[in-house]
Amino acid sequence: MSVELNVGDIVVDLITGMAAVLVTRYLLTNRGLNDPLALWVWDVYWVGKDIKEESRIQTWTEYGLVNIIKTRTFIHYKCI
Repeated sequence: MSVELNVGDIVVDLITGMAAVLVTRYLLTNRGLNDPLALWVWDVYWVGKDIKEESRIQTWTEYGLVNIIKTRTFIHYKCI
């Protein structure tokens, strides 16, 4: 299963039922863009009435997001 993430994509946590939008992707390390040890991260904006304002923006590693999607804990919806 291949997972490609893009700005505007939506993820839904099947355990909590919360949804989030992928906002920004950036390189966290000093390595080059294509370096296999480069650490990419996403700012993820969670929506819902039960989410506290200070918890809306969370930073996730791309590796973590992809793996949690592959295990089907999150459902991933591509932005059209």
